[in-house]
Amino acid sequence: MNLLLFTASYPYDGGGENNFLDTEVQYLCEKFERVILVPRKCNGAFHKFTAPIEVDETYAAMFERLNLLSLLRSIKFFPALFSEILARPSLLLYPQAIKRLFTFFLGASLTNHWVESWLAKNKIDPAQCLFYTYWFDQASFGIGLLKQKYPEIRIVSRTHGYDLYEEYYYNPPYWPLRKKSISFLDGLYPDSLAGLNYLQKKYPDFSSMYEAMLLGVTDSGFTTKSSDDGVFRIFSCSMLVDVKRVDLILEGIATAASLRPHQNIEWHHVGNGSRREELQKKANTAFPPNAKAQFLAYENKETLVKFYKDNSIDVFINASQTEGTPVAVMEAIRCGVPVIATSVGGNAEIVSERNGILLSPNPTPEEIAQSIFKMIDNPNIAKQMRIESRKVWQESYNADFNFKNFVEKIQSIRLK
Repeated sequence: MNLLLFTASYPYDGGGENNFLDTEVQYLCEKFERVILVPRKCNGAFHKFTAPIEVDETYAAMFERLNLLSLLRSIKFFPALFSEILARPSLLLYPQAIKRLFTFFLGASLTNHWVESWLAKNKIDPAQCLFYTYWFDQASFGIGLLKQKYPEIRIVSRTHGYDLYEEYYYNPPYWPLRKKSISFLDGLYPDSLAGLNYLQKKYPDFSSMYEAMLLGVTDSGFTTKSSDDGVFRIFSCSMLVDVKRVDLILEGIATAASLRPHQNIEWHHVGNGSRREELQKKANTAFPPNAKAQFLAYENKETLVKFYKDNSIDVFINASQTEGTPVAVMEAIRCGVPVIATSVGGNAEIVSERNGILLSPNPTPEEIAQSIFKMIDNPNIAKQMRIESRKVWQESYNADFNFKNFVEKIQSIRLK
């Protein structure tokens, strides 16, 4: 059986998917004879892996050489495109929505052509394939259109954040042909219970197709130490993009340090992005003498694990505006670190008073500061939270259980 896994860029690290997929592909290889990665972009460094995986870069090459022929191939989908506009004429008031719609159709057309060509070139029976799109985007729709010609095609998709929550990411809140795309699938798997609830409420006609399939991380094999020298140490890890609101964490820590001038606070943030130097300068200016910050580049999972092992960490903070199921929070709890996080998406499933503090979805710096004080002022509770964080990982986010369960689920769809 062949599994074709469509990604944004994995196994290249341009999209950061290695944080999610490095572990999952190991389990996929145990159940499928061939696992073929099909990235849409081949940007960033090639991510080496030990699993027996193939990589087909011709899909990405097709997107890179968009030309008149590519546009001509998409003409056959124009009736569906114009039907979408006729059904939702208000889209014409939003140039960004129209651009999104045309981009969606072009991507779906290219995917449709590539899959059909790949099957013919390799002389492979579609009944011997399972198509798996890691993001619920135009690739899912493009493959789904082939069901008209090859009804034996089976497609499954995960869905996470930008490809799920229309209201958080788009103005107007619109994703092209969502209902039609869902109807093509044989399984749609949000990575959080929040995502499952969102789909059930917004598209209830397809509820039988949805199932929450949580992500997971492997056992770290150790528990991170808490500080014992009077310094309160905060850790965060994310890309330096607006939705992660790292500026808000900075402002919250600055507020806490100003309100408690005799409390020393250290903050380390690990993550890549063009704003790293800017944020470092901002922290150097905004923080009083009793606080300091360091912004470190993300290198790989191994160096992150080493940081957790070699350093004391008292709390992990996530201030994201929206989340699927954040890997960074899962990595923190497996090491027994309590978490302060905004009550959005999967955060509210991982974090509770059992193992941390949930902030409001849009907290003020003062709210973050008060949450930090609760951790500092209640060492016995914080100690119990460390124990509970580890338990939450074991119960709900253990990669060995979650990925085995997911792989068996999608394999059964092809074996039906």
